[in-house]
Amino acid sequence: MHWADKLTKEIIDSKKYLPYWVDDMKTPSGFAHVGSLRGPLIHSVMFRALRDAGQEAKFTFVFNDFDPADEFPPEFKDELSIHAGKALKEVPSPDPKFENLADLLADDLKTVMKNLGCEAEFLSSWEMYKAGKFDGVIKLALDHAEEIQEIYQRVSGSAKKEKGWLPFQAICANCGKLGTTRVYAWDGKEVSYICEPDMVSWAKGCGHEGKVSPFGGTGKLPWKVDWSAHWKVVGVTIEGAGKDHASKGGSYDIAMEICEKVFGYAKPFKIPYEFFLIGGKKMSSSKGLGNKAHDITKMLPAEIARFLFTRTRYQEQIDFDPVETMAIPDLFDEYDRCWDCFVSGADENLSRAFEFAQVSSVPKKEKIFLPRFRDVVNYLQNAEKDLVKKFAEVKGSELTKDEKDILEERLEYAKVWLDNYAPEDFKVVMKDEAPKVNLDGEQKKFLSDAIALVEKDLDEESLQKELYELAKSSGVDIKKAFSSIYMVFIGKDFGPRAGAFLLSYPKEKVIERLKESSK
Repeated sequence: MHWADKLTKEIIDSKKYLPYWVDDMKTPSGFAHVGSLRGPLIHSVMFRALRDAGQEAKFTFVFNDFDPADEFPPEFKDELSIHAGKALKEVPSPDPKFENLADLLADDLKTVMKNLGCEAEFLSSWEMYKAGKFDGVIKLALDHAEEIQEIYQRVSGSAKKEKGWLPFQAICANCGKLGTTRVYAWDGKEVSYICEPDMVSWAKGCGHEGKVSPFGGTGKLPWKVDWSAHWKVVGVTIEGAGKDHASKGGSYDIAMEICEKVFGYAKPFKIPYEFFLIGGKKMSSSKGLGNKAHDITKMLPAEIARFLFTRTRYQEQIDFDPVETMAIPDLFDEYDRCWDCFVSGADENLSRAFEFAQVSSVPKKEKIFLPRFRDVVNYLQNAEKDLVKKFAEVKGSELTKDEKDILEERLEYAKVWLDNYAPEDFKVVMKDEAPKVNLDGEQKKFLSDAIALVEKDLDEESLQKELYELAKSSGVDIKKAFSSIYMVFIGKDFGPRAGAFLLSYPKEKVIERLKESSK
């Protein structure tokens, strides 16, 4: 049974998490990295599993765009650093198409999520606060500040906060900053605050002191209190989190306690999931570490990209390193295996992994020929001109329209893989500089004589034939002659059909290389 179906059965059997409301959240502090997609896709799969089990369910994704800007994306850091401490929604956008930085960064992630089939309704934390939806939980939090502090200490073992600490951050009426204010008094109607110059290292407060009603978006709850407040305000009953939040005594546990003990709302179903790593390294949105989420569909077709997340159990790390490895061809092979299982019914777990990977509709359970990605790459490098014809030979019959569409898509991504990700020793391309190789006199003479053939306007087949005849007539071993071409162009003693390969590059470059190598 697939991991999502197991969790769904557990949720339904418990009869505790009705109505089924799946939710996820993200602070748009930088362009989301690929690892940021694990949460949305786990929640998307859970939403689909609930529907497949015949249950009504909702799926929302909250952008925590009311959070203070404590870091900026590297590409905007110099331009935006003066706005540190403001709410993300109050930081101007470097792109004039958006009103603020939060909208710019949220739109980037929304686009990727939609491309990968995430069905979530998108919500803005800023807009919910401004609409007064948090007013009730804000009052509860301020009235129960000591109880919240006790939960922090008991659950996480943290030190007691300063006397008079209150769980609220007000927007300074003077400088507009949120991350630099400390609220120190609450009279039931207004909070008193000071905008402290040195409270945090990443922003400077202005020193202003003031009083303000905490309602209607004049400020927000601090992170762990805010998280649990969202569950009550939105109506969330199922929400996962990465293991950095889900460790014992971490923010997940603290939020769960506050949710139940302070806000009087049942704890959501907990799904603690592992990290997504690139080459063994965790990524950061604000620091710009790791592949950007919006790069994933440039690297992989949407279904294959989604499959990367649906195939692996949520408790297992995904360590995906596409650069200079065979990770992408391997991923295509595994996807094809799961597709075959879906059609044959051979393995329920693999079949469901394939179903959950579909961006829109699930295809019919019909036998289909899948051109292997590795073969597409190899034929492409061997300068095969008609891949439809080639794969029809492999299949043993004409390709259907669907099969041609799959081949066309894989051809597109094979080119991307070869240009950007394939290991150097796998690529069959002309080197920028002639490789340092040892050729004997016969090989140099063959290359020198081949110049005249390249200068002719021959087609691929004719050039291939004349190169063969040249080697034969000169008395050079055929294999030795052709290996000399591959050695001086690609640094290997084997390669694709020489005629097609040589004609795939500008004639002047080929002749120059032949002259240089035959001296």
